[in-house]
Amino acid sequence: MRNKVLMICAVSAMLLTGCTQSHILAGGGPAEPVFETQQGIVLDWTQIGNDMDEEFVDNKDYPMALSVNYSVDQEKKSIDLTLIVKAGTTPEEAVTFGDAAVRYLNDVAADQDFSYERSSETSYGGFFKNYDLHLIVMPDYTMKEQQYWLVDMDIPKGSDEKIVPKEGAVVMETTAADDTEEADETETEAEQTQASK
Repeated sequence: MRNKVLMICAVSAMLLTGCTQSHILAGGGPAEPVFETQQGIVLDWTQIGNDMDEEFVDNKDYPMALSVNYSVDQEKKSIDLTLIVKAGTTPEEAVTFGDAAVRYLNDVAADQDFSYERSSETSYGGFFKNYDLHLIVMPDYTMKEQQYWLVDMDIPKGSDEKIVPKEGAVVMETTAADDTEEADETETEAEQTQASK
């Protein structure tokens, strides 16, 4: 009887200390990522928003960009994308920013869901084949002053309609504070360049 108890204790101790073979990775090889299309993937919009801010805000290629905002309606399959820019941004700059932001949004969605094709020179990508887009590009603090909006258009899903400036858009003049801020930024960049020589 005593030997039986000792045997049970020994087996229990072996199980508790992990002296058994692991079957978590039965193949014995490293875990492989899955690249096949999966059904029912839910996009992580917080991550998409963070990626877009990281791409466009404080980027010297898009000096006019202040923020990227969006609202998605899953039932209606539509998205409102509102891009906030600095005063003094031209309609052409707004179109360039808008075009880049739409394509980038598609591509970060495609990074999460492989069923969406990536954007190209002729297509906004697979996400915008399924979702209608309402795009606005406007200077900061002009939510109620639509005469200053630089882009305000609807792009139906799958149309790949070219982004164009809003007809009659008024370019908002920069203020003395904006000019001072830009001058400070230029001066700081010059100092950093000088320091690195």
